[in-house]
Amino acid sequence: IDELLMISAGLLTGMMRAGFGGGVGVVAAPVLALTIPAKQALGVILPLTLSADLISVRYYWGRWEWHLVKAIIPGCVTGIAIGAILLNLIPEEMFRRMIGGMALSYALLQAFGGSLQARLQTTTSFGSLLIGIATGIVSVLLHAGGVVMMLYLAPLRLAGRVFVATAFLIGVILNIFKSVPYVGLGLINGNSLLISLKMLPALAVGAVLGIILNHKLPRIWFHRLILLIVVGVGIRLLLS
Repeated sequence: IDELLMISAGLLTGMMRAGFGGGVGVVAAPVLALTIPAKQALGVILPLTLSADLISVRYYWGRWEWHLVKAIIPGCVTGIAIGAILLNLIPEEMFRRMIGGMALSYALLQAFGGSLQARLQTTTSFGSLLIGIATGIVSVLLHAGGVVMMLYLAPLRLAGRVFVATAFLIGVILNIFKSVPYVGLGLINGNSLLISLKMLPALAVGAVLGIILNHKLPRIWFHRLILLIVVGVGIRLLLS
């Protein structure tokens, strides 16, 4: 079962990162937390996410809106620093349940986030800063900064590939910055890198599938499948 969970997490990491631009940890971190410590799961996923970035960067290169990226990054870096402090303070057992709770919160946000997005003024400097800070915090704690980032990008109604490419680039920058506190906190170490290495083949398959599905499968059906997995795993972690 442990091997199957790791393969599943690798596939989902590749699919969501390469094909849909973010939200990796919403599924992969809770799935991995069923078999290894929750904080260690974060350290395992980050090198996988960076590997998926290398696989898919050529596909999205130059298609992003650079001014939108520049506007949100200062807040993201601030949020990463805050998230790293919180991650160091939260006990492992509590963090495991937090991951379950954050996964369920993601499902609620997907269900009711449309009205929230319509009310947010994220293109202002203050709005970009707030969304950036929240994105950085959630990215550190769950590798799910993309979920919050959608509140920034969705109201702008960008073209499909531009939307994903912009989210992709913000995610790459987030991953590079948060690798520093992850190493400092010992979440990325020899043991975690060995697990990541074992999951690389599944990640590669998932990345290719994600790029294909981005063109072939309506986004809504993919999200419905992800929501089913998220709710089930989130409840399991909360009750464990």
